[in-house]
Amino acid sequence: MGYIKFVLRSFFLFFFVFKFSFSQVGGGSTFEFLNLQTSPRINALAGYGPNVIDQDPNLGLYNPALINSKMNSSFVLNYTNYHADINYGSILFASNFKKIKNPILMSFTYLDYGYFDETNEFGDVLGGFTASDYLFSVSSSKRILSIDTLNYFNLGVNFKSAYSQLYYENSFAVLFDLSILYHNEKKRLTSSVLIRNLGYHLIPYSSGNREELPFEISLSITNKLMHMPLRWTFSLQHLEKLDLTFNNFSQTNNSINDSNQIGFGQKILRHCVLSGEFLISKNFNLRFGYNNRNRSELMILERKSMVGFSCGFSFKINRFKFNYSRQFHHYSNPINSFGITTNISAF
Repeated sequence: MGYIKFVLRSFFLFFFVFKFSFSQVGGGSTFEFLNLQTSPRINALAGYGPNVIDQDPNLGLYNPALINSKMNSSFVLNYTNYHADINYGSILFASNFKKIKNPILMSFTYLDYGYFDETNEFGDVLGGFTASDYLFSVSSSKRILSIDTLNYFNLGVNFKSAYSQLYYENSFAVLFDLSILYHNEKKRLTSSVLIRNLGYHLIPYSSGNREELPFEISLSITNKLMHMPLRWTFSLQHLEKLDLTFNNFSQTNNSINDSNQIGFGQKILRHCVLSGEFLISKNFNLRFGYNNRNRSELMILERKSMVGFSCGFSFKINRFKFNYSRQFHHYSNPINSFGITTNISAF
């Protein structure tokens, strides 16, 4: 119980320290694609990964403190069919290098915005151009404190370089993620604090106009129920900013997102994300998630539908594990993600 109290106290400390932060959340920074998750597993869990120490490198890319030796020789391909003609995906590889004591995870992520027509002021087509974003990262973790073999703390770091090409303009940034994880095997409990996208905008799109990066602090707790095949995760997103509301004039009732009319309880709920995995068998899992902020911001009052919810599943056939997720960001255009994982040492 002492460690649970420690986690809860840490959460409230983070929450109130960053209560008066002036950072913006949506549309207030460059390299916003860094907020997208390429893993179908994480997307099925409402965009915030569980604290699970297993063979899945996708979890290590999201939270570097989860990187472990079980991921050795794992290879992952992910693809997401996003809105309109936008597509993105990632390639991941994890290895326990002999000369390096800690496991290493490497990844490459791309986002393709599609093809655009270039026109003049009269609408005449002069040609075309493309736009894309790229991210390369190297991550690792280290056990920093062991109470015993089943009760310990991990520290994880993810070094990232992001490159963007929009029309004839280019931009480049260097960033890193930092996370601390506490794992208690006996109580089937794991919690973590994750700080994402700390860094510097080295090369702005226009000279001398450096922009903010999509900084975020989150906290999550994962627990496996003893008498039920369910592993649930409760996450708190964007703890660096208390008030996530804004004036959304696309909704007929502006009070939905008017920070002057929303109570303190509703502001707290926008930080909450709840998800779970039904562990049906070793080869088949079902997943679900609910992101209250997504539902509050993206739903249409007349047709709320499943906005804010997500679901997915995974199954394993021979040496390959397949993952699928479906996210409901808008009632007319759900997002589908696909992934395949294998261990190259098995071939």
